Amino acid sequence: MILRNWQANGWLHRHESSPEEVSDLLAVIERDLEDAGLDRLSADWRLGISYNAVLQLAVLALAAAGYRAERQRAHERAIRSLRFTVGLGKDLVDTLDAVRRKRNIGHYERAGTASSTDAEEVFALACELRERVLDWLQREHSELLPRG
Repeated sequence: MILRNWQANGWLHRHESSPEEVSDLLAVIERDLEDAGLDRLSADWRLGISYNAVLQLAVLALAAAGYRAERQRAHERAIRSLRFTVGLGKDLVDTLDAVRRKRNIGHYERAGTASSTDAEEVFALACELRERVLDWLQREHSELLPRG
């Protein structure tokens, strides 16, 4: 399994998740998706908020699989791990990683790097990923899903 190799490289650490952790992450994801849908925010912020939902979905899947990313390059590793947790294709993971890089530019270096179309596309990707992660959790780790 690739994730074990990543652990051997020191990129991941073992982690025991819980229904409480999953519930907390799902609450962050829902908040972010709600906020990312607000038209009054700039495209940069909407893209960034949608990206954060994607990141938290990746962190949630990694935690459910029994891992957490090492601090160095944690965002990149969490996003890239989606291939091995929920089984996303390489092209979609590469797209999400490109969003990570674009978000970093707009968040730290230069305003106005995201268009409304960019923000809407990332929002749609985040919503799609939420459904895929929830389906995967139901199939593979239903014991971690909140009750009710």
